[in-house]
This record gives sequence, structure tokens and C-alpha cells, in this order.
Amino acid sequence: MSESQLPLLIGIGTRIRKSPYYDSNLKYGVTGFTVYNKMYLPTGFSDPQKEYESLINDVTFGDFAAERQIEINGPDAYKFVRYIQPRNLEKCEIGFCKYIILTDMDGGIINDACLLRLEENKFWISPGDGDVILWLQGIAINSGMDVSIHEPDVSPLQISGPKSGKLIQKLFNGVHDDLGYYKAEQTSLDDIPMVIARTGWSGELSYELYLQDRKLGNKLFELVYEAAKEFNGRVIAPNTIRTIEGGLLSYGSDFGREHNPFVIGFGRLVDVDQEIDFIGKKALSEIKKNGIKEKLVGLEIEGDPIIKSPENFWPINNSESIKVGRLSRAFFSPRLKRNIALAIVDINYSDEGSEITVISPNGDLNAKVVKLPWFKADKETYLD
Repeated sequence: MSESQLPLLIGIGTRIRKSPYYDSNLKYGVTGFTVYNKMYLPTGFSDPQKEYESLINDVTFGDFAAERQIEINGPDAYKFVRYIQPRNLEKCEIGFCKYIILTDMDGGIINDACLLRLEENKFWISPGDGDVILWLQGIAINSGMDVSIHEPDVSPLQISGPKSGKLIQKLFNGVHDDLGYYKAEQTSLDDIPMVIARTGWSGELSYELYLQDRKLGNKLFELVYEAAKEFNGRVIAPNTIRTIEGGLLSYGSDFGREHNPFVIGFGRLVDVDQEIDFIGKKALSEIKKNGIKEKLVGLEIEGDPIIKSPENFWPINNSESIKVGRLSRAFFSPRLKRNIALAIVDINYSDEGSEITVISPNGDLNAKVVKLPWFKADKETYLD
């Protein structure tokens, strides 16, 4: 198991899509990109710890357009949305957002997503990295339901941090001061059409501006940049440190199709007792009844500070050098002053306090299992 010692370059070309904020990313000093949902996603603008400090103390914003939306509309849209995932959505009203898990017939996770209900039969699904739209279109073909599924012109710009409520207040002149957690509203800013939602993937108070005209991406970015100066704003990329602290999971890294919702602690998103049928209902009922054999946990790891997240899964062994799991993401937490990580381990080693060994490229590291998250998401807007 080897990991790169030098910065690796990613080729920029026409095959991978550029977000509406791409030119703004270059203007404000993006240091790297990854590919997410077939689009360039920034990986950094400055030192990760400086971005982290701005995120937990002030306000940050950045390009999250790689969270490509999937629109589901038509007479049977609500029925279809309930069929493709196991959460009970009976109380999902217009303007509500819900965190959901998409599962296959065996209960395996296709992806996780944020669901926005914009109209009676119009929904957006904002999934993690993958080909969810192809999965849903394939299901729709043989479902017998009257639905249309496509990718709309929608590109999120995320605003996060304890001062993000004040920034939103300034941008919209207080119009959205009462916007509730996981609620969404249609709006505009300087004639730029968008949906604003109290959603985000940061671990801090967050808003997402779902831009609805990609030609206006850089204009929106500049408006936010100028307004954020008053609050010591900073352009950032998704922050690994804070997402690990908050136990915010990343599909493809922390879990995948080989896992079910119970393994990753999302049993609350599965209602096998609801009357309607949904994909994977029988399998998930059996899993809930019989229990799981592995579990996602938090780890605290001894040793020198981990300042670069692993490129590969790090094996986890028990005291007899038998593999009992894998570590997916790890980083040094400045607030906790220790290395923290997310891992999936054998159920027999998932109790808090369990001692295990992480096999890193730099040697074996002692670790113990701890409760997730280290810091919960902040929902306070801090508005006067």
C-alpha cells in the first residue's frame, strides 16, 4: 500500500464538466480539483486548517455545483419518490427537505441524498458521487408510473459557518431570516433565480443557494464574495476535518453499495413498517430483524498528526493481527488536538472503548473506538 509523496495534477479538458463557478474558482486561487459527478470540484484554496478555522469561527462559501440535482416531476412523482427509498415521507410537505438513503433490492446503498419538495409533484434529489440519475431513469421505465426524470439547470453554492445567517440576512435584506432548518424557498438575488435552503454538508450552520441559471454563476459568486467581506468571509472547498468531526459521511469513501443503512447508523431513515412498498423493503426487514455484522464508528488514533487524508483504505487489525475493518478518512482535529477517523469494523469491535490497530503506510497506530459525532451540526442562526 503506497501513497503519493508529491502533489498530483488533474488534467483539465472538455470531457469533465466545469461548474458555473469555475472561473471564480480560478480567480480566487483554487489549488486543486477532484472529479465528482463528472464535474470538477475544488479541493482547496488555502491551508486546510485555515479554511477549517474560518468555517468554525466566521463564514465561508464555495462551489458545490458538483452536487448535481435530479428533478422528478409528473403526476406520480410523490408515489415514485416514496418507492425509491425507505424513509417514511408522509409528513414531507411542500418546502420541506429530507435526508434520504436510496437502496437496491438487497438493501445495499445506491447513494445518500438531500430531497427537496418544491411542488406537490416536483422534487429535487441532490445525491453524492455516482450515477443515481441512470438508476432512477431505469426504475422509472418499468415502474408504470407517470414521471419525468432529468437533470435541471441547478448549481448549489454553499454558505457555511456561524456568521452565515448574518451573511444571508445581508444578501436578501432579511427576507429569509425565518427560514427553518431543512426548509427551502424559491427566491432571487439581483435578478438571479434560485432556491435557498437551510441545508449543507459542512457540520456548521449552512445555507445552499441553488442557482437556476448557470450563465449567472460568476455573478452570484461575486455578490456573495463582496457581501462576505464584512464577516471575514473566505472561499473554501469541502473541509475534511470538519466533516469527520461532524460524522458527515461521504458515499464511495465512508460507505458504498456493499453496506446497508443499519451498518452506517442510518436505521432511522428506514421504515419497514409503512404500508407502501419500496425498493429493498423485504431485504431491509430481514436485516433489521437479524442484525448487522459490521458497523461504522469513530476512531481516535495515537501518533503524529495526520495532515493528509488517506488515499487508500487503511486496514484495521485486532490484537491477533487479524483484519477486522477498514479506515476510510482520517485527519488531525485542531480543536480536539488528536487524530480522528471514520471506519467500518466488525461488530465485535464496535463498542466504545474497543482497542484496535490501524495499519498506516507509516506504521501501525494504536486506536480506540469512540462515539460519533465529536461535534454536532450547529442549527442556531445567531440573528438578532
